[in-house]
Amino acid sequence: MKSDKRPQGEPAVPNGDALLGSLFAQTAVGIAVISPEGPFLRVNEALCRMLGYAEQELLQKTVRDITHADDLESTQELQLELLGPGARVRERRYLRKDGSALWVQIAGTSVRDGSGSPQCFVALVHDITELKLAQDALKASESRFRRMVELSSDWYWVQDENFRFVELPGVEKRGIDPEAFIGKARWELRGPGSLPEKAWRQHREKLERHEPFSDFVYMTPDNAGEMRYLSVTGEPIFDAQGKFTGYHGIGRDITDKARAQKDLEDSEQRYRMLFDIHPRPMWVVENKTLRFLAVNQAAVDHYGYSREEFLAMTAEQLRPPEDIAQLLKDFQDPSRSYMQRVARHRKKNGEQIDVEIVSFNFAFDGRPARLAVISDVTERLKAEQQARELEERYRALVESGKDPGSRRGS
Repeated sequence: MKSDKRPQGEPAVPNGDALLGSLFAQTAVGIAVISPEGPFLRVNEALCRMLGYAEQELLQKTVRDITHADDLESTQELQLELLGPGARVRERRYLRKDGSALWVQIAGTSVRDGSGSPQCFVALVHDITELKLAQDALKASESRFRRMVELSSDWYWVQDENFRFVELPGVEKRGIDPEAFIGKARWELRGPGSLPEKAWRQHREKLERHEPFSDFVYMTPDNAGEMRYLSVTGEPIFDAQGKFTGYHGIGRDITDKARAQKDLEDSEQRYRMLFDIHPRPMWVVENKTLRFLAVNQAAVDHYGYSREEFLAMTAEQLRPPEDIAQLLKDFQDPSRSYMQRVARHRKKNGEQIDVEIVSFNFAFDGRPARLAVISDVTERLKAEQQARELEERYRALVESGKDPGSRRGS
C-alpha cells in the first residue's frame, strides 16, 4: 500500500489524470494533446467549439489539416521548436470547419518520457481573432492618419513631457537630419536669424500650459547649413489617466513662401519709401468709396491736412461742388486704366488751386484703387493766362495801330 506522506490537515491533490480531465472539461481555453507526427490525440470541448468540429471529427485531423495555407511553414517550425526545452508561444491562423479563418495564440510544450524522447505536445489555444481585427483596424486608422498627415504637411513630430523631440518621420525629405532634433526642445535648435527671446518665451509658456498651438514659425539650419523656415502645429497628449505625456503635431517647410513674402515686403517697403519721399503730392483713393487709403508727406505739406485727416476724408471733399459729377464719372469708367486731366482742388485753408492729375488703376491691399500723382499748375496756368492776355493786348494794339498809319499814307 502506497504511503501518504502528505502533512496532516493538508487537502489531498487529485492524481494527474483526474486533474487533467478536470482542466479539459472546465476551462474555456482550447486544449489539445498532439502526437509528434501531428494528429490530435485529445481535444477539449472549448477547442471543438472554437473550430466548429465535433470531438471525434477533430480527432481524425492533424494540425496541418486545420492550419491556414499561409501558415503551414510556421506550424512545422513550431513543432521543431516544441522539441526543445521550455514552452513556446506563437500566433497563426486556423481554419474552422466552415472554411472561415480565425487567429489563435498557441502556447505549447512537449511531454517527454524517461529517456527524454518526446511523447506528445500539449497546446493551449486562445482565440484572438477579435484582437487581431482590432489591431488591423488600428493599423489601418494609423495608416490613414499618417497619409492624411503626409497630404497636409511635410512631416509628423512627437515630443515627450519635457518637450524634447522623440520622433520626426518625414523631416529628412526636407534636407534636415532628424538626429539634429532628437532629444532637444524646439528652442534648443536656434541658429542665426532666429526668433526674438520674447517669442520663444511666449511659445514655451503656451506649451507649459499644455495648450494647442498652430502655425508657429521658426528657423533652423538644414544639412547644408542653409536656414529653413518651419511652420509647426501641435496639440498636447494625455494618457488614459489624464496625465500629460508630451506633444505631437505636423510641420511644413515654408522657406520658399517665407522668402517670397519677405521679398514682397521688401518691395513694398521700397515702394512706400519712394511714395513717401516723392516731392509731388501722391495718394491712393479707393475706387468704390473714394476714400483716401494712403497719402504721402508732400500731400500733407501742400494741402495742409494731417495724414489722419486725409485718411478720414474722401476725394469729393477736395473738389468744388460743381466738379463732383465729373469726378464720379472718372472713377466709374473702368475702361480708363490710365488718366491725365486738369482739375480744381481746395486746400484746408480754403485756397483753390488748379492741379494736373496723372492716375492709374491698381490693387491696394486687395482693393481696387487709383494711385494719383498731383502737380499744382496754378501758377503755370496763371502765367499762361497772362501770356494770352498780353498777346491779345498786343494784337489789339497792332490792329489799332494799322488804321492811323493807313490814314496817314492816304
